[in-house]
Amino acid sequence: MPRSPYGLHEPLDGTGTALIRPYLIAAEREREQRQRRRTVLVLAPGFGIDLDRHVIGARGAVR
Repeated sequence: MPRSPYGLHEPLDGTGTALIRPYLIAAEREREQRQRRRTVLVLAPGFGIDLDRHVIGARGAVR
């Protein structure tokens, strides 16, 4: 059964935990997602992918 660290006689080791702020991780992930989306938008026309067809609710072009 897990015990509270406050009942132990040994001092806690601070190097065992990472001091990372969760909002910084979330911001970094969001920045990476935006970069990936930009890359896809830039590369899609070069591969002949028409992004208008992949947009939900988009209709075909009128000729």
